[in-house]
Amino acid sequence: MLLNYLSRERHLSKKFFRCFFTFNILLLLFSTVLLQEASGQVREGQRIRQVEQELKVLADSTVKGLNEPATISVSNMSIQEFLRGLAETHTLNISIDAGLDFRITNNFTNVKVLNLLIFLIREYGLEVQITGNIISFYKYNAPPEVKRPVPGKRLRLNYNREGDLFTADLSQDSLRAFAKQATQLTKRNIILASGLQDKLITGYVEGMPLDAALDRLAYANNLVLFRSEKDGAFILQEGGKAADQGNNQFNRNSYQAAGGSSGISALNISNGKNGKKLIELDAVNVPITDLINEISNKAAVGFMLFSPIQGNTTTKVKDVSYEELLSFLLQGTTHTYKQSENVFLIGSRNSEGFRSTRVFKMHYRPAEKLDEIIPVELKKGIEIKVFNELNSLILSGGAQQIEEITDFLKAIDEPVKNVLIEVMVVELRRGHTVKTGIKAGLGDSAVATSGQVFPALDMTIGSKGINDFLEKLNAKGWINIGKVTPNFYMTLQALENNNHIDIRSTPKLSTLNGHEAKLTIGQTVYYQEQNQVITGGVTPITSVTQQFKQVSADLNIKINPMVSGDEHITLKIDAEFSDFIPATIQGAPPGNTTRQFTSMIRVRNEEMIVLGGLEEVSRSKSGSGVPILSRIPILRWLFSSRSDEKRKNKLVVFIKPTLLY
Repeated sequence: MLLNYLSRERHLSKKFFRCFFTFNILLLLFSTVLLQEASGQVREGQRIRQVEQELKVLADSTVKGLNEPATISVSNMSIQEFLRGLAETHTLNISIDAGLDFRITNNFTNVKVLNLLIFLIREYGLEVQITGNIISFYKYNAPPEVKRPVPGKRLRLNYNREGDLFTADLSQDSLRAFAKQATQLTKRNIILASGLQDKLITGYVEGMPLDAALDRLAYANNLVLFRSEKDGAFILQEGGKAADQGNNQFNRNSYQAAGGSSGISALNISNGKNGKKLIELDAVNVPITDLINEISNKAAVGFMLFSPIQGNTTTKVKDVSYEELLSFLLQGTTHTYKQSENVFLIGSRNSEGFRSTRVFKMHYRPAEKLDEIIPVELKKGIEIKVFNELNSLILSGGAQQIEEITDFLKAIDEPVKNVLIEVMVVELRRGHTVKTGIKAGLGDSAVATSGQVFPALDMTIGSKGINDFLEKLNAKGWINIGKVTPNFYMTLQALENNNHIDIRSTPKLSTLNGHEAKLTIGQTVYYQEQNQVITGGVTPITSVTQQFKQVSADLNIKINPMVSGDEHITLKIDAEFSDFIPATIQGAPPGNTTRQFTSMIRVRNEEMIVLGGLEEVSRSKSGSGVPILSRIPILRWLFSSRSDEKRKNKLVVFIKPTLLY
């Protein structure tokens, strides 16, 4: 029982303390809210009292209308109309901001104008500005509440003096408190520039060397950390002001970057073999202007800077001359330099005295349109003119940029290869025709004997010749066939035709590498057209007009060669070959055959390849004769007529490029 009682008492005690703690927290929060509201009300009351005091001074001095009584009753009237009417009635000079556009509904009886204005200012959140006897009304904007760090807060900082390791966990903490507590903890002075006492910082570092940890925290909060060489103190400045020499109260000669993250860590001057000063430099994220100033002072070199140089640089060089280092530092900037006796003049590339003009003569390439292929980045700030008479380019601008453009022009000013292209067109036509047989028939009239006997037999025998032959047979008594009619004829054929045509054409053309070459060779044939026009009437009139028209057959070749470094040549070819053929209709213009090739090939120098070709083989057999007898060997030659035709056409196009140096 006792144990249960003690346990229950312990449980009730815990519950009581938990409720008591929660009640205190809520009470603290409620008190804070009340204090904030009270503070806001106090500030608002102070503002109203200040405005009232200013209006009373104005009413007692020059604006007597503020002390006059006013009786006004309005409903849903704009504040601007209300104040304008009040000003006209009581002779007040009032200016109203256009942003005030709310409406009011009020009833005032025998109220002093001063009290009426104070009521409007308090009720509708207005602000008043007094200029002489002019009262200006505009919307009151409360100043933003400034977050101030909690004073006396112990920051989470830790420092291991033996290993120089620093740990910090900050979240919207006071920079002033951090500098004070970190100085007390590390025994290393941390100094804040003016204007940083109320700044809040956030960041976390753990187990880092002190200088590196401070540098990282500074970077995370838009600050810049420096270390004084005289006493080793750390100096924190705003990031924007650190680059401004006018606002920087420390000389760069007297400090270097903390932790080696930015600044000059090494700068040594030595004498070379020829007595020339050599510089060893190790700098990280240092303004170029400061770096040139530091190097010049250390090397005792006179210089004159005509305009500030924008940007920072990170440099690590050894045993370089002052001129070489200056060229390196000014690369990528708008500045250049030139030496006048023992003084180096540094200024903008386009400024007077720093501009340079050079005439660059091309040896192998035409200067015309060459300015169009120069990269845009190289041409920035440079004026380029083409001088065709001297095959040159006139360059005007910064000397360093002109040097870059000159190097580019030298790289592309090489001899352009000439390419001789031979196109060989070989066309072969072969034909073989055999015609044999006997034909007989009746014509419309008597046919005279005519035809060819040798070397081929192609005869047409009329009825007279046939009857003479039959009479000779009758006279010998061999056989009596009789006579044929006068319109009877007979055709005998036994002929063989062979044709062989071999055509070879080799057009040649030369061009520069990368440029198109075009060749056209053609033939034109004219034919006649007749137009017959008959005009009607009692006596018709016929008029005939003649007109000559042309038909062309051309050989067109377009070739664009591109030569690679290993003397391989890529050819883009477009070729068309056309020729005349006999007309198929009597009196018609000649026919036309066309062969066209479009191709892209890659060949070696002086190597011939086949671009394309066409081979056509045809055979035609035809015959007619007496049924059955026309199929019996030997007899078929007497009772049939036969024709056998063979044709073979071949077209091949060869191409051979040759490089000419």
